[in-house]
Order: sequence, then structure tokens, then C-alpha cells
Amino acid sequence: MESSTAPYTNEYLLTTKDGSTWELKSSVASLGDHVGHTVSATGVVENARMHNLKEDAQEAAKDTGMTKNNKEHGHMKVTDVQMVSDSCSQ
Repeated sequence: MESSTAPYTNEYLLTTKDGSTWELKSSVASLGDHVGHTVSATGVVENARMHNLKEDAQEAAKDTGMTKNNKEHGHMKVTDVQMVSDSCSQ
């Protein structure tokens, strides 16, 4: 996933190009060094089973016309972050 980070208490909020958001935290990657940058983050989705169920429900709602967008929101423990650009378009 690639996008921009912004501080959010002890976690960071990453907004992707499609408008989806991820709350990021890490004990091994220096997320604070990349606030305002475009980054590529890898890690582990927290509560993966619940996250997948929520995504399935959102997709079903979109398929039936109940919602116009399918923006994702999740939580991730980041294991690595790489700067793509020192600026962010978001």
C-alpha cells in the first residue's frame, strides 16, 4: 500500500490513493519520520478475520447498490516502511 501518513495520537493515519484509511502503529519502523511523505508500508492487519468480514459486508452492500463507495478502513502493525516521495498529494 502506498500513500501519505499523518500523526494521530500514538498511531498514524495513512490515507491511500482511493481514499481508504489505515491506522498504523509500529515498534520496529520509524513511522514518525515519514509524516507528510508518500510511503510504502508493509505489515500485519490487526483483527484480520473481523476486518475481512467487514470488507465482505461492504462489498455486498456495494453490489446491491446500498452504497456508492467502498472505501476501506483498517488497522495495521507495520513491519517496514519505505519513503516513496518526500511529499504527499493528500
